[in-house]
Amino acid sequence: MKQGQQLFLRFGAVALSGSILPLCFPPFGYWPFLLLVFPLLLLALRNTTPRYAFYLGMLHGMIGYGVALNWFFHIFGTAAVPLFAIMALFTALFGVLLNFVASRTRSTILYVFAAAILWTAVEFYRSELFFLRFPWITPGSALGPTRLSPITGVYGMSFLVVAASAALLHRKTIVTAVGLSLCILCLGFFRPHPVPPDQDRSITVTIVQSEDSSLQSYVALTQEARNESPDLIVWPEYALPYDVRRNETDLAVLTNLCAEMEAVLVVGTKTVVGPGDREWHNTALVLDHSCVLGEYYKARPVHFFNDGTPGHNFAPIKTALGSFATPICFDCDYSEVARRMTFLGAEFFAVPSFDAKSWSAKQHFQHALLFQLRAAENGRWLACAASSGVSQVIDPHGNVSAALPIMAPGTLTHRIDRRQNKTFFTHSGWLFPWLALLSSVVLLLYAVVLHIGAGHSRLTPRERGL
Repeated sequence: MKQGQQLFLRFGAVALSGSILPLCFPPFGYWPFLLLVFPLLLLALRNTTPRYAFYLGMLHGMIGYGVALNWFFHIFGTAAVPLFAIMALFTALFGVLLNFVASRTRSTILYVFAAAILWTAVEFYRSELFFLRFPWITPGSALGPTRLSPITGVYGMSFLVVAASAALLHRKTIVTAVGLSLCILCLGFFRPHPVPPDQDRSITVTIVQSEDSSLQSYVALTQEARNESPDLIVWPEYALPYDVRRNETDLAVLTNLCAEMEAVLVVGTKTVVGPGDREWHNTALVLDHSCVLGEYYKARPVHFFNDGTPGHNFAPIKTALGSFATPICFDCDYSEVARRMTFLGAEFFAVPSFDAKSWSAKQHFQHALLFQLRAAENGRWLACAASSGVSQVIDPHGNVSAALPIMAPGTLTHRIDRRQNKTFFTHSGWLFPWLALLSSVVLLLYAVVLHIGAGHSRLTPRERGL
């Protein structure tokens, strides 16, 4: 086959793969398509040059991320394009690194391992360590909560998907590929069953959904749930977009509401710490009828927004309802924040969140999935009050027990319970992506040694057995 035809097929395969990728995520949720996306990508990258591996990775990322995250244009306008390019650079980096390793080894098993390890390491760096970290649109998140979530978390699922895809390309590992693919399908189709709250440890929570940012409107909505007798009330992030503790009248309204409802209240507000425009914390304030019980400062402010100065204290807040954590919105996009809170003793999560109406329903549904992953990883009930949705109550297996329709104000009351046991992920499984990162370094060093030992020569495809 002529080189021009080969390039056409490679770029065609990548374009097809990138076009299928968005279908794996909400609002579509066709996650089995992952077993087409990554074999096509890896097939296109196979036996090519580093330069074309880079181009192929960039094309895949631009198409896949650009279509899956087209709501970026509602927020950033044309500046969304360079953001897609930055994300695509990580797929390109994966292609180049895999090309470097594959061109220096004859081992099919090592190739399969390298593909899975390198993808997981690059994904983890992009999602959690890079200064523009953004953990959306990964194969592990597309699968949603599974029985593997409380063991290795979302990165373990990504590893499994890429390993199955890489094994599918070689006759020597076809049995492994079939086995891993069946494992993925079983994990996706046979998910953990819904969990009812334990009546002995249960509490009633009311979540309020509104983008009004008016104290009076939130009070009125909350009072509609008076007959539900909630123990805990959760308002969205930025429900009161000012430092409410500096306004004694408004603070008194909140404590009076707690007294009237006989409940603890979590409210999204601000804590001003200096005179500058950015000298404040995005805050989840917890209070009852008598006083402020505690506060939490958002640890992961949203990029490119004036979202406050990040906080660094992950300790749960101790109340008469138990010890619970209040991660704020974007905090739950990452595995680290919720895990650290659980490890420090959080028995459940009460989450204020903000998703603007103008960001589209697609953005809301994609974001909602990440809260479900955090609940499943740590085995905790999670009640999320989002400004325009998705406001939801999630059980410790990641199942949505109840949710409000998006884009409209309302309240939802549901029972949850307190849990103290910790999942394997919370204890040790969170180290899996770090191990992948370390293994990638070792693998690349090994490839460098092979490169030097071979006198800087490349093995031919026939010599590699590929």
